[in-house]
Amino acid sequence: MMFRKISYALAAQFTAFVFALLLITGGIFLAADIMRRDRMTYTRLEKQLRPVMNRPGAFGTLPQLPRLQRDRFRIVDSDGTILLSGALYEGIPFTPTKGLVTVSAGDETYDILTASVVRGGTLRGYIQVADLSSPHDLLFRVLLFLVISGGISGLTFSMGLLFARRSLHPAAQMMERLEQFTQDASHELRTPLTAVHTSIDLALLTPDNREHLHTAKKELREISTLIDRLLELARLDQFILQMESVDLRALTENVLEKHRSLTQEKQVKIEATLAPVTVQGDPTLLRQLLGNLMGNAIKFNTAGGRISVRLTPDSLMIEDTGKGISPEALPHIFDRFYQEDAARARPSEGLGLGLALVKRIVDLHGWTIIVRSDPGKGTTFIVSLLRKRRTSIL
Repeated sequence: MMFRKISYALAAQFTAFVFALLLITGGIFLAADIMRRDRMTYTRLEKQLRPVMNRPGAFGTLPQLPRLQRDRFRIVDSDGTILLSGALYEGIPFTPTKGLVTVSAGDETYDILTASVVRGGTLRGYIQVADLSSPHDLLFRVLLFLVISGGISGLTFSMGLLFARRSLHPAAQMMERLEQFTQDASHELRTPLTAVHTSIDLALLTPDNREHLHTAKKELREISTLIDRLLELARLDQFILQMESVDLRALTENVLEKHRSLTQEKQVKIEATLAPVTVQGDPTLLRQLLGNLMGNAIKFNTAGGRISVRLTPDSLMIEDTGKGISPEALPHIFDRFYQEDAARARPSEGLGLGLALVKRIVDLHGWTIIVRSDPGKGTTFIVSLLRKRRTSIL
């Protein structure tokens, strides 16, 4: 499932890149084609205009032009008096703008070329020549280009998806083997552990070596917990979020209530300020994230200490008054199996996987986790609910 989504993402990104290149290339060629059409129109009208400009009788009381040309020409004196106006110019006002323009009159579109006539250094007037514009097929060409580009992009997506799947196939097979190995190892470890648990329970019915058996049973519980955490991490490494709308305040209240007995046992006081917050996330993973952070805050707190939980629309903060974390250990607290003092670490203080799980869940949601700690005074974890993919330690 994960590699299928990655394949689609890669194919979609490559297709978007190809489509963008097609749009840029097509835009350049369309612009060049329009400019070429304008140049050809200008050249064609100029050839018709030049002989008329050179006629000595072009300006006068009655301009002399061949009958077939009168409909397409307009001659205007220097003072704006229209000396000749062909039928094509009906409804088109005169503007002394030199060069080629395109105007619409009624249902028709005309290309008009205007030139000024100078005799002896004096402006004598203007001569215009007009012709019907060729059908404007720009919209049709743009639509045709988009259809062709869409077809090419569809083919690109199919080929990209094929190549992405073929390239990712070895990785998918490796992940499947890893998952199968994890499941097999879990099964193979759980079976003897269950048998050992049963044997110890039977042995505890007799008074001999009861203390040693209790110690062995405690160690077995730690091994079972380790297996569970490793399986959780293995699942999260290939996890696809089941995103939905989550009432984070209700979820936090539920987690705090479940930890109430532990806080009472350790005489730790909880102060909670929870604003109504709804996020898009996986409720199962968010419950685990809250549970791990609360568990750490209780476990490493001092008797009679305090835990402050604050939820805002932007962040979730869990602050304790425990022993804190040394500056040397802060950069490593999210590493798997890391414990601040491995030589003196007690099994009851954890396996070094809880914060690794927290880090992974935060990353999956695209959030940020910030840690502040003052040795001997306490630790603060702040989960920013803004979608950023980085983890920082202060």
